[in-house]
Amino acid sequence: MNAVPMPATPELPPFDPRARFHAGRRLGIGGSDVAPILGLSPWRTALDVYLEKTGEAEQQPDSEAMLWGRVLEPVIRRQYAERTGRTVMTPDTIICERYPFMRANVDGITDDGRVLEIKTARTADGWGEPGSDWIPQAYLLQVQHYMLVTALPVADVAVLIGGSDLRTYEVPADRGIHEILIEAEARFWQHVERREPPPAVTYDDAQRRYGRSPAAGAVLASDEAVAAIDRLRAIKAEIEMLESEQDLHKAAVTRELADRGDTLVHAGRTLATWKLAKAPQRFDTKAFAAAHPDLHAQFLVAGEPSRRLLIK
Repeated sequence: MNAVPMPATPELPPFDPRARFHAGRRLGIGGSDVAPILGLSPWRTALDVYLEKTGEAEQQPDSEAMLWGRVLEPVIRRQYAERTGRTVMTPDTIICERYPFMRANVDGITDDGRVLEIKTARTADGWGEPGSDWIPQAYLLQVQHYMLVTALPVADVAVLIGGSDLRTYEVPADRGIHEILIEAEARFWQHVERREPPPAVTYDDAQRRYGRSPAAGAVLASDEAVAAIDRLRAIKAEIEMLESEQDLHKAAVTRELADRGDTLVHAGRTLATWKLAKAPQRFDTKAFAAAHPDLHAQFLVAGEPSRRLLIK
C-alpha cells in the first residue's frame, strides 16, 4: 500500500505549531484515535473523537504527562538511535493513498524501514519483556494504524518508564488487525462526513448528546433496554448490600480503636488510622441569602438544565 506525504494546507494556522497540529488532526483519523473509535480506550470514546474532528469539542490544555511526554520525545529518540545504531527521520504527516481519511503523525521512521513510536510511562504496568510485542492495547492499535498508513512491516516502540528505564518493543504488522481498522475507521469517518454523531456508548456520551434535550412522551422499550434496566436494578441491590456490609466492617474496626488510640497495627504493619481531622469551614449560603437577599441575588448564576435518569 502506497503512502504519500500530506500536501500543504494553507488554511491551517501558519504561526502556531500546536494550533496547526490540532487543526491538521481534524483532516483525518490518526493513530491515537483508533482505540477510542473501537471502544477500547479508558480515556476517550468515539463521540469524543467525533467532536474533535468536527470542531465541536473544546480544546483541552495538555496535562502534565502530555507536556513531559512531548518534552522528552527528542531525548528518547536520540537515545533510541544511539542504542540501536539506526538513523531516525521525522517526517511530516503521512496520508494513506488508498484510504485518505487515514493519516499518521509518527515519531520517527528509521533508515531500515521501521516506524518508531515514543512513549513515557509512570510504571511498567501493561508492558511485557523488552524486545517483545507485549505493549498496552491502545498503543498496539496505534502502531498497527501507522504501519497500515506507511506500509512498513514493523514498528519499534521506545518507552521511558519511571524516568530512568528505557525499553524498546518490536511489533510486526498484522494484516488481520489492519482489516479490522480499515472497516472501523471507514465507518467512523462516514459519521464525520455526514455530521452524524456515532452511537453513545457511555452515560456521559448520552448526556452530552441528549442530556439537554427537552424530549417528552413515552417510548416503547426494546428487549435490550428492558435487559439493561433489569441489570441496573440488580446492580443497585448489590451496591446497597455491599455498602451495608462495608458499614458493618468499618464499625468493627472503629470499635477496636474506640477511645484507646487512633492507629491500628498488626505484626509491625499499620492497618488503619482513625484520626481527628480539622473541622471544615463552610459558607452558610442560606444564612447569607436571608441576611443579604439583594446581594445574594446579584451573584446567582443560572446553570443549564439537564435530564436525570431514574430507574422506576
